[in-house]
Amino acid sequence: MFQYKLVLFGFPDLCRDYDDVLLHLKQVPPQRAEIETLEQCYLIDMQTGNKYMIDYNNKGLFIKDFNKE
Repeated sequence: MFQYKLVLFGFPDLCRDYDDVLLHLKQVPPQRAEIETLEQCYLIDMQTGNKYMIDYNNKGLFIKDFNKE
């Protein structure tokens, strides 16, 4: 069963767990976020319906305001 829907630059992907989400985020170089807009980058928790925006820094992409429980 998939727990998350991750959308990166308009392309959706279903993720089984948080570790799967992190693997996807690590594959995207932060330079891409500098060039493209992050408006189409977000994570949806399919159990709660909560939506989290994606941001970046020099280390890579990360999920804003997300607390893994």
